[in-house]
Amino acid sequence: MTHLRTILGYAWALMAGPIILATFMGMNFWAGRLVSITGLKVSPRFTGGEVVQTIEHERHTTLVHRPVFDGLLGERRDGFVQIAWHAKDSNLPPVIDEQIDFDQNGTAELRVTLDTVANKVDIEPRTAEVVGHEAPLILGKNRAVRIHLRKN
Repeated sequence: MTHLRTILGYAWALMAGPIILATFMGMNFWAGRLVSITGLKVSPRFTGGEVVQTIEHERHTTLVHRPVFDGLLGERRDGFVQIAWHAKDSNLPPVIDEQIDFDQNGTAELRVTLDTVANKVDIEPRTAEVVGHEAPLILGKNRAVRIHLRKN
């Protein structure tokens, strides 16, 4: 009887081995499937929100994300809009000066000046909704900045 139990134990372990390997090897597949079924997505507070406007320039592309006021239980009063600059071939120009219309109403809400060499940003608000900014993020040869907003 003891000999039979040992043989059955080893047989069980041998059969479980491929199942364990398949589980770990397919983990990305199953994780992706679980996320797609449940509809989970990363919060815009981390990603900056969806890109709503792409502005093409000679040496770079400006990406304006949607204004993010998302909160856990509803919209917050304070939010931000993320602006990113992506170099096309080489590096970004030393200074980028742009008018930004983040709510796409035809009127620029701010003027942003980015010094890519010193990694400094200066904003000139055109509405009371724009209240400040964070330091630019260095993303390889690209840059991004979050402009703080407050709903009136």
